[in-house]
Amino acid sequence: MAKGMQKKRINKSEAMRKGGPLGEEGDRISAGVWGQLAPLDLIAREKTARWGDALPSLVAPDLAGRFEAAYDALRVFVEANDVMKVNEIAGQLMRAWDVLEKAAMDAGHKPLPPHAYCVDTGDGIVCLALHGAPEIRRAHPDWAVYSFEDAACVLKRDFSENFLKEAFAAFPEAKVTKVISSADYVNLDLGGDDIPF
Repeated sequence: MAKGMQKKRINKSEAMRKGGPLGEEGDRISAGVWGQLAPLDLIAREKTARWGDALPSLVAPDLAGRFEAAYDALRVFVEANDVMKVNEIAGQLMRAWDVLEKAAMDAGHKPLPPHAYCVDTGDGIVCLALHGAPEIRRAHPDWAVYSFEDAACVLKRDFSENFLKEAFAAFPEAKVTKVISSADYVNLDLGGDDIPF
């Protein structure tokens, strides 16, 4: 698959969100299915942290193709609520991440430096780097790459520093999961109004 054209892989969060009605028959994805995705998600996040979305593009095409086909099959069986097949394919994919990483390293590729960390936000890769952000940007132009200083400046400018401090003081386990712009906070088509509470 061409760089930047990767489709979103099924994960536990998406399957849980789809725990509501699915398809025309109103099937639901059971906890027995989406619960099996948690260990796979952990491995996928660990590999993404080290490699971003580059890992499948660094291995032989047949290996990359089998890997992506397994994720396609996993999506089909998650949506079909097939506990046994989800178990089988999730286990295969957990091992496949290690196979991809080994193949990439055997081919001479290296993960990101230990001071850089990537997150797949669902609509792209965001990378934070203590050092070397310009080099990472050149190597991965499709990623949003920030130095720690860049990220601090964005947070200070786009969010009230005091608001975040107070929010995290009140809710120490909280984390930012979604950020919307002030223009996006209301959906008038759904009957919302422009009072943001």
